[in-house]
Amino acid sequence: MEALDLTAERLRHLQDVFTTAADRARATMDRYADGKDTGAAHPVREDDQQAHRPQEPGPHRGREAGGH
Repeated sequence: MEALDLTAERLRHLQDVFTTAADRARATMDRYADGKDTGAAHPVREDDQQAHRPQEPGPHRGREAGGH
């Protein structure tokens, strides 16, 4: 019977921990959801994606490049 009490206590503790984490996540999402009120920086590119950077020229370091 004592083992069941410990298990129930642990489950209650886990429930509290996850509820607190969910509340914090929700508050963070709400804070950043409306960028107008937060003074958030505007993205440089209109489509909010980073520009493609071409790969640096030079020898490849992959498995097939060295032949060892």
